[in-house]
Amino acid sequence: CKDCFGPEMFCQACILQCHQCLPLHRIEEWRNGFVYRTTLKSLGMQIQLGHNPGHRCHNPRPSSGDTFVMIDIHSIYEIALDFCGCKTAQIRFKQLLQAHWYPATTTDSQTAATFNVLKHYHLLSFESKVSAYEFYHSLARCTDNTGLSLIKVS
Repeated sequence: CKDCFGPEMFCQACILQCHQCLPLHRIEEWRNGFVYRTTLKSLGMQIQLGHNPGHRCHNPRPSSGDTFVMIDIHSIYEIALDFCGCKTAQIRFKQLLQAHWYPATTTDSQTAATFNVLKHYHLLSFESKVSAYEFYHSLARCTDNTGLSLIKVS
């Protein structure tokens, strides 16, 4: 993990267990003698909103198309996200807000930004007059600076 402290390497099951509360960390995988960038989603992580980390909902409601785009201070991620479908569950955009993720829309959102990245943009826009376009593209470069991979926008 590029965001955790220490150089330790873990198996797939352990990395998923360690990141139940840290679902937006950047992961690298050792394969065939090289380090490759991978995602927690591709390793099998399913994020469940409306319940404590590590606890599954009895009535999960997957996000549209099972692909949800998260914008964080280090990267832009595709995650597998389930909303709580219990009788007492909040509506979807409130579940996102409770996780400190700001949805792009209030209806059937497929994209959200963390409160941290919004605060960071707010400070940069005042201090350096960076535009939203420039800020987003700098995050896209943090995600993949080669320009070979398309960055999801939904």
